[in-house]
Amino acid sequence: MEDNRLTVAFATDDKKTFTPEHFGEAKEYLVYEISKTQSNLLHTVANISPEEKMHGDPNKAKGVASILKPMGVNVLVNKAFGRNITRMQQKFVVILSNSSSIDETMKKIQADFDHIFEEWKKGEDRSYLRL
Repeated sequence: MEDNRLTVAFATDDKKTFTPEHFGEAKEYLVYEISKTQSNLLHTVANISPEEKMHGDPNKAKGVASILKPMGVNVLVNKAFGRNITRMQQKFVVILSNSSSIDETMKKIQADFDHIFEEWKKGEDRSYLRL
């Protein structure tokens, strides 16, 4: 990741709004490279992670991370996360969006870019953010 860009995965079922389910249950992820002034869609990725065998299944978190980490993703965004949120925070900045709109949330990320980037630099001790 360059200092002026974040690679962000948005959880969606329709490419416009966030899935109403937890992040790991989305049908797909839209992966964007975002700077303070620009956003560029890099990938649309199917969620092929394993089904949960129990609520908060650590294998689910590993499966989602194994899809997104190789793409350089460092930020996850959705309206809801499940019990695996703490596991995901160790690898990503986790953002809970107050909006259902991906475009609207993308603008909020750009407006709060420096804060999100600072959270990323905290490493495994990062907290989730709410936008």
